[in-house]
Amino acid sequence: MGSEQESRASLDFAESSVLEAIAPAASNVDIEEAFNSWDGTVEDEGASILPFVQQRHVLLFDELLPIYVVFRTPLLEDEVLKSYLDRLAVNLEVFAFGTAPGPDQETKTLPKELIYSETITDTNEPTIVLHENDDGKHAYVFWKLDVAIARPQGRFHKPAIYFQPTASLKPDVTARKPSSHDDYLPSRVPPALNLLQSFEHDPALAGIHPRLSAMRISKIAPSAPLARELVRPIKTGQRPLFRVVPPLMWRTRFAAVHASLADLSLLASLDIEVASYTSYAVSIKSANLSILGGDIKPLTSVDISAPSSPGDQLSYLYKVTPDLGADGAPALGSNGHILTLSIEADIHISPSCMPHVSITWSTAVDFASEAQANLLKAAHRLSSTSHAGSIKSPDALPATDSEPPPNTINLTLTMTGPPRVKVGEPFHWSVFIVNRSDKVRRLAIMVIPKRKRDAHRPTSSASSIGHGARGGEGKELLAPAVLDENIVYGRQKGAKAEVTELVCLTTDVRLGQLAPGSCYTSDLKFIALAAGVQGVECVRVVDLATNETADVRDLPSIVAVGEE
Repeated sequence: MGSEQESRASLDFAESSVLEAIAPAASNVDIEEAFNSWDGTVEDEGASILPFVQQRHVLLFDELLPIYVVFRTPLLEDEVLKSYLDRLAVNLEVFAFGTAPGPDQETKTLPKELIYSETITDTNEPTIVLHENDDGKHAYVFWKLDVAIARPQGRFHKPAIYFQPTASLKPDVTARKPSSHDDYLPSRVPPALNLLQSFEHDPALAGIHPRLSAMRISKIAPSAPLARELVRPIKTGQRPLFRVVPPLMWRTRFAAVHASLADLSLLASLDIEVASYTSYAVSIKSANLSILGGDIKPLTSVDISAPSSPGDQLSYLYKVTPDLGADGAPALGSNGHILTLSIEADIHISPSCMPHVSITWSTAVDFASEAQANLLKAAHRLSSTSHAGSIKSPDALPATDSEPPPNTINLTLTMTGPPRVKVGEPFHWSVFIVNRSDKVRRLAIMVIPKRKRDAHRPTSSASSIGHGARGGEGKELLAPAVLDENIVYGRQKGAKAEVTELVCLTTDVRLGQLAPGSCYTSDLKFIALAAGVQGVECVRVVDLATNETADVRDLPSIVAVGEE
């Protein structure tokens, strides 16, 4: 009878209680003081359980909104009420959706998106207020939460949000258990079957009575009780809709700095605009930009002491400089430099309502395009080798008796060919490769055809070359190229068609695995199309694993003769 009465009391408690979320219009409201001035009258039957608290009509994106989760239940004794509150699981969810279909949406499909969810824990101590009115005596329990109204990922037309609190009464885990706690050998319960009982009279056991309970090798699931208290949901009150608008809009733009090639700085412009479709003034407390793997220097200062009116725009200008790597390129690549914008502002809705807005937004900044990065690396190598007074990328492989530089492939390449060939008949070069390095190589051999030099190329004057060619520390650098579309078009139109005199019929030779000290022999097939002394630009050897390259330019000459 005791368990049935407790179950019936839990059911009555769950059915007679109401849960609701309230967004007060005032930024600082004292619930207990407002209760003392309430006479208990309710003008509308469908009103909130706290009709004396005026709620917000419009909410703001990126706002930190104080929300009160209110739980009303009939007045009980303090110990009983506390026991029920300990069993109460309360959760608050915030959903955003569009109140009207967009241009590309159907009228019957209006999706919603969860933008906030939090479970009230035991550390959040509630406030309990007792109140008596015409309906009887009730106990009001309040939990205060600071809800961040985040911007939804989807694009909603005329967005709105609503708060959905949920609560359920969990089973009582402290209910009185049966008097017997000895589950291993319960009283007046027959023991399990002895699986070794058939060996009890075996003469070999010499009077030993073996025993193996069937419970040792079989899993017996405990039987469920006939009466189990289920989780009971709590009824929720009204769920009003709140229109939501963004109070601030921002835009960032970037422009390259016209300086030397080594300077990858960008000019960043930040424009913050107060929404013109609202009538709220805004006091911007701070607006900062920061970047990962770089430095930001503000170039302008904006007076933010006075509030900004709707439609006002504030502009900030920064110089963003990335950290450079050993090759002169941005240290974190094209997607590693993350620019973060943080804005803190107060919105003046009314003298008693001044919500705080906190905005954090991030994006990746690409300081150099792929073509510019390759040009920058080449310029850095040229400037480094010129400054050091040595050439780290020779035209041919080092000799066998010299110590190779640390970044060379370290191979021996021997090429032999016929002294004289005929025009129109294919011939072969024999290539002999020896791996002199201490690691396995995966090589590719390519023949680079000879390119004729343009004799009509204009030369730059000494003054134009020298201008901007040196950095601030005396380091020689290349100046940025200046291109004119008319010049490029004229050069392409006036270019002369070159006659091919020697064709390599072998596109490339790829070696799978060339162990240290091993050798390999291959052939390169050519055909001469014109008589005379022919040749190629170079034979390029590429390590496919490390992308290291070496160009061999000391090649045999090809003498092509025509038919007699």
